Amino acid sequence: VVSKRLSVDQTPFRKDELDRVRMAGGRVQTSAQVEGLVDLEEDVWSTAEGAEESHTGDTPRVWLTNINIPGLAMTRSVGDFAVEKVGVYAEPEIISRKLDFNCKAIIVASDGVFEFLSSQTVVDMALAHADPLEGAYAIVKESKRQWLRHDVRSDDITVVIALLEWQ
Repeated sequence: VVSKRLSVDQTPFRKDELDRVRMAGGRVQTSAQVEGLVDLEEDVWSTAEGAEESHTGDTPRVWLTNINIPGLAMTRSVGDFAVEKVGVYAEPEIISRKLDFNCKAIIVASDGVFEFLSSQTVVDMALAHADPLEGAYAIVKESKRQWLRHDVRSDDITVVIALLEWQ
């Protein structure tokens, strides 16, 4: 079974998202830029397609215009009311796909799951278990393990698996 992504991350790595936030008055800078360690005028990250996956440096973040908060690494978010005025909206991008008999599962997961696991790895792990709850636990456990290999903390790791049974 081949994975098919139904969403694209909304981050400052995407030129369209970066431009939208800046047009609304948001500041997009890395933490090093905010701390004065790197030139403010320089975009020290790439907005080329695929740049986020290969980026290993300081992540670009959205800040309020005149104060160094909140430093969000995403450009769309639910409940972050303080940054609505600078272009961080809860409005989702919708990608629809027609399901067919080849679709075996729908997996909804937070971005923390995909930081170190590919979509295909997540699908393979989910379908290796007859019980979707066991599959979700396995994905969460492996994602957490990968986070702690790379960092002292982990992002939110949430997984919901719906196995599809066709009649």
